[in-house]
Amino acid sequence: MTRTKISLIGLTRSELESFAVELGEPAFRGRQIYRWLYHRRVRSFIEMSDLPAAVRDRLTDTAIAGELVEVLRTPPSADKAVKFLFQLDDGLRVEAVYLPDSPGETVCISTQVGCALGCTFCATGKMGFFRNLSSGEIVLQVLEIERLMNTHITNVVFMGMGEPLNNYDNVRKALSILTDQEGMGITPSKITVSTVGIVPIIERWMVDLPPAKLAISLHATTDERRSAIMPVNRAFPLELLFRSLRRLAHVTKHPLTFEYIMIAGHNDRREDAANLNYLLRNIPAKMNLIRLHPTGGTLPPSADEAISRFMGWLVEEGIDCTVRESRGVEKSAACGMLYTHEPFHPTKARAWEQG
Repeated sequence: MTRTKISLIGLTRSELESFAVELGEPAFRGRQIYRWLYHRRVRSFIEMSDLPAAVRDRLTDTAIAGELVEVLRTPPSADKAVKFLFQLDDGLRVEAVYLPDSPGETVCISTQVGCALGCTFCATGKMGFFRNLSSGEIVLQVLEIERLMNTHITNVVFMGMGEPLNNYDNVRKALSILTDQEGMGITPSKITVSTVGIVPIIERWMVDLPPAKLAISLHATTDERRSAIMPVNRAFPLELLFRSLRRLAHVTKHPLTFEYIMIAGHNDRREDAANLNYLLRNIPAKMNLIRLHPTGGTLPPSADEAISRFMGWLVEEGIDCTVRESRGVEKSAACGMLYTHEPFHPTKARAWEQG
Protein backbone atom coordinates (compact mmCIF):
# COMPACT_ATOMS: atom_id res chain seq x y z
CA MET A 1 0.00 0.00 0.00
CA THR A 2 1.43 3.37 -1.04
CA ARG A 3 1.65 5.86 1.80
CA THR A 4 0.29 9.32 1.02
CA LYS A 5 2.93 12.00 1.38
CA ILE A 6 2.12 15.00 3.55
CA SER A 7 1.99 18.42 1.88
CA LEU A 8 4.08 20.90 3.84
CA ILE A 9 2.91 24.18 2.28
CA GLY A 10 0.18 25.48 4.55
CA LEU A 11 1.77 24.22 7.76
CA THR A 12 2.71 26.86 10.34
CA ARG A 13 6.07 27.12 12.04
CA SER A 14 4.88 25.19 15.11
CA GLU A 15 3.29 22.51 12.91
CA LEU A 16 6.53 22.05 10.99
CA GLU A 17 8.43 21.82 14.28
CA SER A 18 6.07 19.02 15.33
CA PHE A 19 6.52 17.36 11.95
CA ALA A 20 10.30 17.42 12.37
CA VAL A 21 9.99 15.82 15.80
CA GLU A 22 7.78 13.08 14.31
CA LEU A 23 10.62 12.40 11.84
CA GLY A 24 12.96 11.91 14.80
CA GLU A 25 14.66 15.27 14.34
CA PRO A 26 14.98 18.24 16.72
CA ALA A 27 12.29 20.91 16.46
CA PHE A 28 14.68 23.47 15.00
CA ARG A 29 14.78 21.42 11.79
CA GLY A 30 11.13 22.34 11.35
CA ARG A 31 12.00 26.02 11.68
CA GLN A 32 14.65 25.57 9.01
CA ILE A 33 12.15 23.91 6.66
CA TYR A 34 9.69 26.73 7.38
CA ARG A 35 12.20 29.37 6.31
CA TRP A 36 13.15 27.46 3.18
CA LEU A 37 9.55 27.01 2.07
CA TYR A 38 8.16 30.46 2.80
CA HIS A 39 10.96 32.97 3.30
CA ARG A 40 13.29 31.65 0.59
CA ARG A 41 10.47 30.24 -1.59
CA VAL A 42 12.34 26.95 -2.20
CA ARG A 43 10.22 24.02 -3.36
CA SER A 44 12.82 21.26 -3.63
CA PHE A 45 14.06 19.56 -0.46
CA ILE A 46 17.40 18.90 -2.17
CA GLU A 47 18.03 22.67 -2.23
CA MET A 48 17.63 23.01 1.55
CA SER A 49 21.37 23.09 1.98
CA ASP A 50 21.59 23.53 5.76
CA LEU A 51 19.65 20.29 6.33
CA PRO A 52 21.70 17.06 6.57
CA ALA A 53 21.47 14.87 3.48
CA ALA A 54 19.72 12.16 5.50
CA VAL A 55 16.97 14.62 6.53
CA ARG A 56 16.51 15.78 2.95
CA ASP A 57 16.19 12.17 1.82
CA ARG A 58 13.63 11.47 4.53
CA LEU A 59 11.63 14.55 3.49
CA THR A 60 11.66 13.35 -0.11
CA ASP A 61 10.30 9.98 1.03
CA THR A 62 7.56 11.32 3.33
CA ALA A 63 6.52 14.77 2.14
CA ILE A 64 5.95 17.11 -0.77
CA ALA A 65 6.23 20.87 -0.74
CA GLY A 66 2.80 21.13 -2.37
CA GLU A 67 1.83 22.53 -5.73
CA LEU A 68 -0.95 23.93 -7.88
CA VAL A 69 -1.08 22.93 -11.52
CA GLU A 70 -1.34 25.87 -13.89
CA VAL A 71 -4.06 24.89 -16.37
CA LEU A 72 -4.52 28.14 -18.24
CA ARG A 73 -3.26 31.70 -18.19
CA THR A 74 -4.78 34.61 -20.06
CA PRO A 75 -2.51 36.95 -21.99
CA PRO A 76 -2.13 40.24 -20.10
CA SER A 77 -5.09 42.57 -20.49
CA ALA A 78 -4.61 46.14 -21.65
CA ASP A 79 -4.04 47.11 -18.01
CA LYS A 80 -1.61 44.17 -17.48
CA ALA A 81 -3.94 41.97 -15.41
CA VAL A 82 -3.30 38.24 -15.84
CA LYS A 83 -5.82 35.57 -14.82
CA PHE A 84 -4.74 32.05 -13.83
CA LEU A 85 -6.71 28.84 -13.69
CA PHE A 86 -5.18 26.43 -11.19
CA GLN A 87 -6.00 22.77 -10.67
CA LEU A 88 -6.03 21.33 -7.15
CA ASP A 89 -4.97 17.82 -6.15
CA ASP A 90 -8.55 16.51 -6.36
CA GLY A 91 -9.13 17.93 -9.85
CA LEU A 92 -11.20 20.92 -8.78
CA ARG A 93 -10.11 24.28 -10.12
CA VAL A 94 -9.91 27.88 -8.95
CA GLU A 95 -8.98 31.20 -10.48
CA ALA A 96 -6.62 33.89 -9.22
CA VAL A 97 -5.48 37.19 -10.73
CA TYR A 98 -2.11 38.94 -10.89
CA LEU A 99 -2.33 42.75 -10.86
CA PRO A 100 1.05 44.45 -11.31
CA ASP A 101 1.51 48.10 -10.42
CA SER A 102 -1.78 48.40 -8.60
CA PRO A 103 0.21 49.85 -6.67
CA GLY A 104 2.74 47.22 -5.75
CA GLU A 105 2.67 43.65 -7.00
CA THR A 106 -0.82 42.45 -6.11
CA VAL A 107 -2.59 39.11 -6.31
CA CYS A 108 -6.31 38.52 -5.93
CA ILE A 109 -6.73 35.01 -4.53
CA SER A 110 -9.58 32.58 -3.89
CA THR A 111 -10.57 30.90 -0.62
CA GLN A 112 -13.23 28.46 -1.84
CA VAL A 113 -14.07 26.48 -4.96
CA GLY A 114 -17.26 28.30 -5.90
CA CYS A 115 -19.43 30.10 -3.37
CA ALA A 116 -22.64 29.28 -1.50
CA LEU A 117 -23.91 32.84 -1.07
CA GLY A 118 -25.49 33.44 -4.47
CA CYS A 119 -25.02 37.21 -4.79
CA THR A 120 -26.78 38.12 -8.03
CA PHE A 121 -23.99 40.38 -9.33
CA CYS A 122 -21.22 37.79 -8.87
CA ALA A 123 -20.26 35.13 -11.41
CA THR A 124 -18.74 32.89 -8.73
CA GLY A 125 -22.08 32.74 -6.94
CA LYS A 126 -23.62 31.14 -10.02
CA MET A 127 -21.24 28.16 -9.71
CA GLY A 128 -22.56 26.90 -6.42
CA PHE A 129 -20.24 25.69 -3.69
CA PHE A 130 -17.81 22.74 -3.93
CA ARG A 131 -15.45 23.02 -0.96
CA ASN A 132 -13.16 25.21 1.10
CA LEU A 133 -9.52 25.63 0.12
CA SER A 134 -6.91 24.47 2.60
CA SER A 135 -4.45 26.96 4.07
CA GLY A 136 -1.83 25.48 1.74
CA GLU A 137 -3.98 25.96 -1.35
CA ILE A 138 -4.52 29.59 -0.36
CA VAL A 139 -0.81 30.28 0.21
CA LEU A 140 0.18 28.38 -2.94
CA GLN A 141 -1.75 30.82 -5.14
CA VAL A 142 0.62 33.57 -3.98
CA LEU A 143 3.73 31.40 -4.29
CA GLU A 144 2.81 30.06 -7.73
CA ILE A 145 2.04 33.47 -9.20
CA GLU A 146 5.32 34.80 -7.79
CA ARG A 147 7.17 31.95 -9.45
CA LEU A 148 5.30 32.01 -12.76
CA MET A 149 5.54 35.79 -13.16
CA ASN A 150 9.07 36.04 -11.71
CA THR A 151 8.01 38.70 -9.25
CA HIS A 152 7.77 39.39 -5.52
CA ILE A 153 4.20 39.87 -4.30
CA THR A 154 3.73 42.82 -1.97
CA ASN A 155 -0.07 43.05 -1.75
CA VAL A 156 -2.73 40.34 -1.36
CA VAL A 157 -6.49 40.74 -1.64
CA PHE A 158 -8.79 37.91 -0.62
CA MET A 159 -11.39 38.92 -3.20
CA GLY A 160 -11.36 35.94 -5.55
CA MET A 161 -13.73 32.98 -5.53
CA GLY A 162 -15.60 32.29 -2.30
CA GLU A 163 -16.47 33.99 0.99
CA PRO A 164 -13.29 34.12 3.10
CA LEU A 165 -15.05 34.23 6.45
CA ASN A 166 -16.89 31.01 5.63
CA ASN A 167 -13.41 29.43 5.51
CA TYR A 168 -12.15 31.39 8.47
CA ASP A 169 -9.79 28.90 10.13
CA ASN A 170 -7.85 28.22 6.92
CA VAL A 171 -7.81 31.92 5.99
CA ARG A 172 -6.49 32.87 9.42
CA LYS A 173 -3.79 30.19 9.19
CA ALA A 174 -2.79 31.38 5.72
CA LEU A 175 -2.61 34.97 6.98
CA SER A 176 -0.21 33.94 9.73
CA ILE A 177 2.13 32.42 7.13
CA LEU A 178 1.81 35.28 4.66
CA THR A 179 2.65 37.94 7.26
CA ASP A 180 5.23 36.15 9.44
CA GLN A 181 8.60 37.83 8.97
CA GLU A 182 10.18 34.37 9.18
CA GLY A 183 7.60 33.24 6.62
CA MET A 184 6.55 35.19 3.54
CA GLY A 185 6.96 38.57 5.21
CA ILE A 186 4.09 40.47 3.57
CA THR A 187 3.09 43.61 5.49
CA PRO A 188 -0.30 43.05 7.20
CA SER A 189 -1.57 46.48 6.13
CA LYS A 190 -1.13 45.37 2.51
CA ILE A 191 -3.47 42.40 2.89
CA THR A 192 -7.25 42.85 2.60
CA VAL A 193 -9.89 40.23 3.31
CA SER A 194 -13.26 40.96 1.70
CA THR A 195 -16.49 39.69 3.23
CA VAL A 196 -20.22 40.10 2.68
CA GLY A 197 -20.52 40.38 6.46
CA ILE A 198 -20.77 37.04 8.28
CA VAL A 199 -21.54 38.53 11.69
CA PRO A 200 -20.55 35.60 13.97
CA ILE A 201 -17.15 35.40 12.25
CA ILE A 202 -16.67 39.16 12.43
CA GLU A 203 -17.13 38.71 16.17
CA ARG A 204 -14.36 36.07 16.11
CA TRP A 205 -12.20 38.42 14.02
CA MET A 206 -12.47 41.02 16.81
CA VAL A 207 -11.07 38.52 19.30
CA ASP A 208 -8.36 37.02 17.09
CA LEU A 209 -7.39 40.19 15.20
CA PRO A 210 -5.79 38.40 12.22
CA PRO A 211 -2.98 40.37 10.52
CA ALA A 212 -5.04 41.90 7.70
CA LYS A 213 -7.57 44.60 6.91
CA LEU A 214 -11.24 43.71 6.60
CA ALA A 215 -13.36 45.08 3.73
CA ILE A 216 -17.15 44.85 3.74
CA SER A 217 -19.11 44.18 0.54
CA LEU A 218 -22.17 46.37 1.14
CA HIS A 219 -23.80 47.19 -2.23
CA ALA A 220 -27.15 48.47 -0.92
CA THR A 221 -28.44 50.72 1.85
CA THR A 222 -31.73 49.10 2.90
CA ASP A 223 -32.52 45.53 3.94
CA GLU A 224 -35.08 45.15 1.17
CA ARG A 225 -32.67 46.15 -1.59
CA ARG A 226 -29.65 44.37 -0.15
CA SER A 227 -31.56 41.12 0.38
CA ALA A 228 -32.73 41.27 -3.24
CA ILE A 229 -29.14 41.03 -4.51
CA MET A 230 -27.39 39.44 -1.50
CA PRO A 231 -29.37 36.61 0.16
CA VAL A 232 -26.95 36.64 3.11
CA ASN A 233 -28.60 39.87 4.27
CA ARG A 234 -31.66 37.88 5.34
CA ALA A 235 -29.50 36.13 7.94
CA PHE A 236 -27.46 39.19 8.90
CA PRO A 237 -29.52 42.35 8.23
CA LEU A 238 -27.93 45.77 8.15
CA GLU A 239 -28.72 46.73 11.75
CA LEU A 240 -27.08 43.56 13.07
CA LEU A 241 -24.12 43.87 10.69
CA PHE A 242 -23.40 47.51 11.52
CA ARG A 243 -23.75 46.93 15.24
CA SER A 244 -20.92 44.42 14.90
CA LEU A 245 -18.89 46.70 12.61
CA ARG A 246 -19.06 49.57 15.11
CA ARG A 247 -17.57 47.30 17.74
CA LEU A 248 -14.93 46.17 15.26
CA ALA A 249 -13.96 49.77 14.44
CA HIS A 250 -13.70 50.50 18.16
CA VAL A 251 -11.44 47.48 18.71
CA THR A 252 -9.10 47.95 15.74
CA LYS A 253 -8.99 51.77 15.76
CA HIS A 254 -8.58 51.59 11.97
CA PRO A 255 -10.93 52.81 9.23
CA LEU A 256 -13.08 50.13 7.62
CA THR A 257 -13.30 49.81 3.86
CA PHE A 258 -16.71 49.32 2.25
CA GLU A 259 -17.14 48.03 -1.29
CA TYR A 260 -20.14 49.27 -3.23
CA ILE A 261 -20.96 47.98 -6.72
CA MET A 262 -22.93 50.62 -8.60
CA ILE A 263 -26.30 49.35 -9.90
CA ALA A 264 -28.54 51.71 -11.86
CA GLY A 265 -31.70 52.67 -9.99
CA HIS A 266 -30.96 50.23 -7.20
CA ASN A 267 -28.29 51.85 -5.07
CA ASP A 268 -27.23 55.06 -6.87
CA ARG A 269 -30.05 57.34 -5.71
CA ARG A 270 -29.73 60.49 -3.60
CA GLU A 271 -31.50 58.74 -0.73
CA ASP A 272 -28.86 55.97 -0.84
CA ALA A 273 -26.17 58.53 -0.14
CA ALA A 274 -28.14 59.79 2.85
CA ASN A 275 -28.70 56.20 4.03
CA LEU A 276 -24.97 55.55 3.86
CA ASN A 277 -24.31 58.57 6.03
CA TYR A 278 -26.68 57.08 8.61
CA LEU A 279 -25.27 53.55 8.39
CA LEU A 280 -21.65 54.71 8.68
CA ARG A 281 -22.22 56.91 11.72
CA ASN A 282 -19.49 56.44 14.35
CA ILE A 283 -17.46 54.29 11.95
CA PRO A 284 -14.25 55.69 10.42
CA ALA A 285 -14.78 54.47 6.89
CA LYS A 286 -13.71 54.64 3.28
CA MET A 287 -16.16 53.79 0.49
CA ASN A 288 -14.91 52.16 -2.71
CA LEU A 289 -17.37 52.62 -5.57
CA ILE A 290 -17.03 49.80 -8.11
CA ARG A 291 -18.44 49.57 -11.60
CA LEU A 292 -20.77 46.61 -12.17
CA HIS A 293 -18.97 44.22 -14.49
CA PRO A 294 -20.71 41.88 -16.95
CA THR A 295 -21.28 38.55 -15.16
CA GLY A 296 -24.22 37.14 -17.08
CA GLY A 297 -26.86 38.73 -14.84
CA THR A 298 -29.62 41.19 -15.63
CA LEU A 299 -28.70 44.01 -13.25
CA PRO A 300 -28.07 47.30 -15.08
CA PRO A 301 -24.77 49.08 -14.34
CA SER A 302 -24.79 52.71 -13.29
CA ALA A 303 -23.57 55.05 -16.00
CA ASP A 304 -20.32 56.91 -15.42
CA GLU A 305 -22.29 60.16 -14.99
CA ALA A 306 -24.45 58.53 -12.31
CA ILE A 307 -21.35 57.26 -10.49
CA SER A 308 -19.81 60.74 -10.55
CA ARG A 309 -23.06 62.25 -9.31
CA PHE A 310 -23.34 59.69 -6.52
CA MET A 311 -19.76 60.31 -5.49
CA GLY A 312 -20.56 64.01 -5.25
CA TRP A 313 -23.49 63.25 -2.95
CA LEU A 314 -21.25 61.12 -0.73
CA VAL A 315 -18.75 63.96 -0.49
CA GLU A 316 -21.62 66.24 0.56
CA GLU A 317 -22.47 63.69 3.26
CA GLY A 318 -18.86 63.79 4.50
CA ILE A 319 -18.01 60.25 3.34
CA ASP A 320 -14.49 59.48 2.13
CA CYS A 321 -14.93 57.73 -1.21
CA THR A 322 -13.15 56.79 -4.42
CA VAL A 323 -14.06 55.00 -7.62
CA ARG A 324 -12.00 51.82 -7.71
CA GLU A 325 -10.22 51.16 -10.96
CA SER A 326 -11.56 48.17 -12.89
CA ARG A 327 -8.77 45.95 -14.18
CA GLY A 328 -8.85 42.89 -16.40
CA VAL A 329 -12.47 43.31 -17.48
CA GLU A 330 -11.89 42.07 -21.03
CA LYS A 331 -10.25 38.92 -19.60
CA SER A 332 -13.09 38.30 -17.11
CA ALA A 333 -10.59 38.97 -14.34
CA ALA A 334 -12.24 41.96 -12.67
CA CYS A 335 -14.32 42.14 -9.48
CA GLY A 336 -17.12 39.56 -9.45
CA MET A 337 -16.10 37.89 -12.72
CA LEU A 338 -14.17 34.82 -11.54
CA TYR A 339 -15.92 31.64 -12.57
CA THR A 340 -14.96 28.13 -13.54
CA HIS A 341 -16.84 24.95 -14.45
CA GLU A 342 -16.44 21.56 -12.79
CA PRO A 343 -15.84 19.24 -14.48
CA PHE A 344 -13.80 21.42 -16.83
CA HIS A 345 -14.15 20.38 -20.45
CA PRO A 346 -11.76 21.33 -23.30
CA THR A 347 -14.45 23.34 -25.09
CA LYS A 348 -15.01 25.32 -21.94
CA ALA A 349 -11.27 25.75 -21.55
CA ARG A 350 -11.15 27.44 -24.94
CA ALA A 351 -14.05 29.68 -23.99
CA TRP A 352 -12.28 30.58 -20.72
CA GLU A 353 -9.05 31.43 -22.53
CA GLN A 354 -10.90 33.73 -24.91
CA GLY A 355 -12.60 35.43 -21.94
